[in-house]
Amino acid sequence: MSKLLPASPWRAFYRRLLRYLGGIAVVALVAFAGTAGWYYLQMRGSLAQLDGEGAMPGATAAIVIERDALGIPTIIATSRADVARGLGFLHAQDRFFQMDLARRRAAGELSELLGSAALKIDTRTRMLRLRARARHTIEVATPEERAVLRAYVDGVNAGLSALAVKPPEYLALRTEPRAWAIEDSALVLASMFLTLQDSEARRESRFAAVYATLPAPLADFITTSSSEWETPLVGGLHGVPPIPDASVLDVRTATPPAQPPHPRSSADEGTTLLAWLSPPTDDDARGSNNWAVAGRLTADGGAIVANDMHLGLSAPNI
Repeated sequence: MSKLLPASPWRAFYRRLLRYLGGIAVVALVAFAGTAGWYYLQMRGSLAQLDGEGAMPGATAAIVIERDALGIPTIIATSRADVARGLGFLHAQDRFFQMDLARRRAAGELSELLGSAALKIDTRTRMLRLRARARHTIEVATPEERAVLRAYVDGVNAGLSALAVKPPEYLALRTEPRAWAIEDSALVLASMFLTLQDSEARRESRFAAVYATLPAPLADFITTSSSEWETPLVGGLHGVPPIPDASVLDVRTATPPAQPPHPRSSADEGTTLLAWLSPPTDDDARGSNNWAVAGRLTADGGAIVANDMHLGLSAPNI
């Protein structure tokens, strides 16, 4: 006859511990799966609408938006205002949070969205009163321009409302997106103005030094932004200053002024005026490449248009 021995107290303890840890693991797994599923649904709901139909406030006829295999859209409409509505719809569906940051940056309203971290930026920007200026810009625009801008606003707000879920950035910030206003489109341009301006006005200072030092014909020539290759889409050609000759100023023999427009070392003393005018090697020189190739010069017969905006990287990126 066999005799049963009582189980070890430690063995029973380990069994209970394993059951306890197993329960925790199951709960954690279920919680993780639920969170991942919720996050997936939120991300899916915030994606742009690619198929279907919807109502567009103010539209005078059907607006058709088609996307190619790369997602690049084409808008087909019967009026410029309806094209603007379609464009606003696309912008809101693809990049509303980026649009929101751009208008808030110019208006000094970032801290409303991002908290105290953006308060210093807002304090500096508010002094410019760019929202008031943007409203004034809309007020003095022509009726035709305002009609297109209002149509764009209709499209933006329709595109935002059509999203099943608000853009994910607002989920992370635990806030709600604010509807687009007509002056917000002008504020986006003001935001670009803030991006491209130099707070130290170095360009203007150099221009002033050039005009204070050189004869006007030479100063006009080296500071002009016009060229004989201009092809403006709006307005006429700008005047191109002629190339000055030695009768205006001979830069090979002229003596440079005592105070150059930018700091140089003592080793630069005695250089020619041409060397004096050249920028320092560490200068932030920027340029733009814009060009077009006619279809008769390409292999497939399609024209090519290229533009380099020479803008710095930012978040959100342009």
